[in-house]
Amino acid sequence: MVSRYISGKDTPNTNSKTIGGKAMQLRGISPQFVPDWTVITSDCPEDRLPDIVYRAWGKLFDEAKYNKAYFQTFAVRSSALEEDGENQSFAGIFESKLNVHPTGLEHAVREVRDSANAARSEAYLQSIGKVMKRNDEYFPKDISPNIAVIIMPMVKAKYSGVLFTKEPVEGTNRMLLEWEDGVGGVVDGTSNSKQVFLTTEKFSIDPIGHGPIGGYGPLSKIWTEAKRLENNYRRPVDIEWAIDESLTPWILQVRPITAGVAV
Repeated sequence: MVSRYISGKDTPNTNSKTIGGKAMQLRGISPQFVPDWTVITSDCPEDRLPDIVYRAWGKLFDEAKYNKAYFQTFAVRSSALEEDGENQSFAGIFESKLNVHPTGLEHAVREVRDSANAARSEAYLQSIGKVMKRNDEYFPKDISPNIAVIIMPMVKAKYSGVLFTKEPVEGTNRMLLEWEDGVGGVVDGTSNSKQVFLTTEKFSIDPIGHGPIGGYGPLSKIWTEAKRLENNYRRPVDIEWAIDESLTPWILQVRPITAGVAV
C-alpha cells in the first residue's frame, strides 16, 4: 500500500508534487532549527484521511526529537504545489490551524485541504492571471486542486515573529524583525508587534536594547541561519521563527520574498 504521509526526515526522497511547496522549503532549513513534522501528501484520498491522520500523528510522536511534553497541540498548515515559490508566495491564501488538539487533527486537515477551493484562493489565482474552478470543473494543468498538509507540534513560545532578510517596504539593506511575546499574530497581521532592525554584516539590533529580553543569543542563531538561507535562495527570504521557554530557537517556515524587493 502506498504511504500517504511522510515524516520530515524522509522527505529528501520526495518532490513538490507530493508534499507541496511549504514542505519543500522546510527541507532546506538546518534540521536542528525545525520541530518534528510530518506531511500528508496531496494525493491522499478523502476516505483514507481518518486512518492516515492517525498514523501520521503516531509516527510523528514515535520519532520525536522535540520534547514530547509539547505534543499537546499542533499547527496544521497547507503545503500547496504553488505555495512559497519564487514567483508567488500564496501567503495567507490557504488555511492554517493553530493549537489543534490531537482529537481535532482530522477535522483541521480537512479544513486546510478544503481551503484549496475557497473563494479567496480563487480570487488570488485570478489576480495573478490564473483561473481556478471548484468541484469537478476544470483546473489549469499548472494549478493543482489538491494540497498537501503539514502537521507540526506547537512550540511553546516565549517570543515569536517574522524576520525579513531585506526590509521589504523600502528595500533598505537591513533585516526587519517583527516580534511579540508568546505565540501571537505577527504572521497574519493581527497583533501589535514590535519592530527592530538587524544589521546584515554582523549580528546587531538597532536600536540597541529594543529586542526580546534574554533572546539575543537565540536570535543570533536565527540570524545566522537566515543569512545561510538567503544565500541558498540567492534572494531575500522571510522566515517565521519562535524562541521557546528554554530559549531554544526554532524556524517554522521559510519562503522567498516575492514582492517589493529587487533581486
